[in-house]
Amino acid sequence: MDDENDESVLDNKDPAFIGAIFSNVTEFLQLYGWFIVIALAAVYFLYSRIQPWLYRASQRREENSYKKLDVGVAQSRLEAMEKARQKMQAELDEQAKVFAEQLKIKEEKKRQEKIEDWERHLQGKGYKSKTKAPEEKPAATAALNKPKQSLRPGYNPLSGDDSGACYRPARRGGAGGGG
Repeated sequence: MDDENDESVLDNKDPAFIGAIFSNVTEFLQLYGWFIVIALAAVYFLYSRIQPWLYRASQRREENSYKKLDVGVAQSRLEAMEKARQKMQAELDEQAKVFAEQLKIKEEKKRQEKIEDWERHLQGKGYKSKTKAPEEKPAATAALNKPKQSLRPGYNPLSGDDSGACYRPARRGGAGGGG
């Protein structure tokens, strides 16, 4: 019995069988191909027209399902939403409080600096410099920024020969004629 099933499977894989299927499919497409293309285009067109209506219908169905809920379930849902809102508001208030404290500290620091500056002025020491003092660079970065040594210390490639002739570029104007 197993041998019969194996033979039928082998018969289906015969190249002539595959060729017959292929020729039947191509013949069908040759006869009815344009009808299939037109039918697919019509289905796509109808679907694109009906899709917004289906979407609105599903939205209405969802809204109506919420209306059919039990009053207790709706009340618990509203309470949960209110609790979540209160939690978010508390977090926002905490962040605002921290920001306000930081702002007060910054303003107090500026006020103290102005008072110290005025006292320094009254003592005759002068106002504090508004520009920041240049920071000293570490030795490692100073070594990296050191200019390269040239091959000849007195040589400048832009100066030309040592004959004393000075290069002068041509005028930038157009042709030198009148008219």
